[in-house]
Amino acid sequence: MKVDAVETCESDRHRAQLLRPAEKRHARDVKCLTSLRFFAAAWVLALHYAMEMPVQLDGFTGFFYNGRMGVDFFFVLSGFILTHVYLDSLEQERFGFWRFVQKRLARLYPLHVVCILLIIGYMIAGALIGVAVRNPDVYGLERLWPNLLLLHAWGTLDGMSWNYVSWSISAEWFAYLIFLPLSLVFVRWRAGSTVKLLVSVLFLAVMTAWAPAQFDRPLTHLTHDFGILRILPEFTLGIALYHFSTDFDLDGRRGPWVLLAAVLALVAVAHFDLGGLWAVLLLAFIIFAAASLERQGRLAFLGNRVLVYLGETSYSLYMLHAIVFIVYFKGLRLILGEQIHDWIWYLGPVVIPLALATASIGYHVVEVPCRRWISERMDLEQLFSWKTSRPRTIR
Repeated sequence: MKVDAVETCESDRHRAQLLRPAEKRHARDVKCLTSLRFFAAAWVLALHYAMEMPVQLDGFTGFFYNGRMGVDFFFVLSGFILTHVYLDSLEQERFGFWRFVQKRLARLYPLHVVCILLIIGYMIAGALIGVAVRNPDVYGLERLWPNLLLLHAWGTLDGMSWNYVSWSISAEWFAYLIFLPLSLVFVRWRAGSTVKLLVSVLFLAVMTAWAPAQFDRPLTHLTHDFGILRILPEFTLGIALYHFSTDFDLDGRRGPWVLLAAVLALVAVAHFDLGGLWAVLLLAFIIFAAASLERQGRLAFLGNRVLVYLGETSYSLYMLHAIVFIVYFKGLRLILGEQIHDWIWYLGPVVIPLALATASIGYHVVEVPCRRWISERMDLEQLFSWKTSRPRTIR
């Protein structure tokens, strides 16, 4: 009887805890996080769509204005997923840096170049029919080179340029370059995962407090003007969050309700514009909660094939939607003139399926083939190891 009573108390105690020790590893493919990528990209898309509307929606809600926070979701998720993929090789000291760089470039760069080529085509077409671009300085040659070198979020430019949303992949590129040393700090640090997570949250809080004094704008508003400083604490948070997730799970029974509460809290923070720090922390918690619950067999709806596919095409949606918006709404203004304000509420929504279709084309025509080609035809690991190990010729 005493044994039964003790076991019952233990069971009740575990049920009362929101967190419990993780019992197994994450699956190789965390599908729910792939699906969530689509919602993050859609939030950014909603921001840019609202900017095209004749009514300033900011007067009603800050939700659309804070669509920029979708990028912060990607920054945290990037640290989380890369650690998920490479933690074992880092711990076993078999991480190949150049192979890692090659895979990251294969993921980011081809579509980035295609977007620039599409913008050049748009400008040429406009010149042929006598339609000038609104801000020609944005597309100057002096701004092209930082874009091609993925340096346009490193403080090299004084404004947005070319495919303006691509500043974030410049910031991602910076994060990829520091991933190895940053990850080694976490791997070799003897502290527990809870301490690592708390320190990363403190780092984010310090950067959030410091940025307005330095840049006269919040950390989560930095883009071309040192967007690399925006990704740094968020990417670090993602790394720490994964270490924490290897040790802990959200309670499987109450977890879905807690996750729902976090999503509603995020909507409230965005609606009332309560600050980027709270939004980033909620985004990080949503990533942890979703991954944890999927590991326990929950959130099956986020593993839906349609949502997973939309998540897989989310990078193309993010990169291409701005170009689709520019061309579409420019065309409407040319055709309708002043009457656009009467028709925008009816014709505006058409751009959403157009953006989704373009994203699907970008994914299948550019992303997947180029990624496969670069992976099969190039080997930076072998190239750089050959250069460093080549014997010196004696003359």
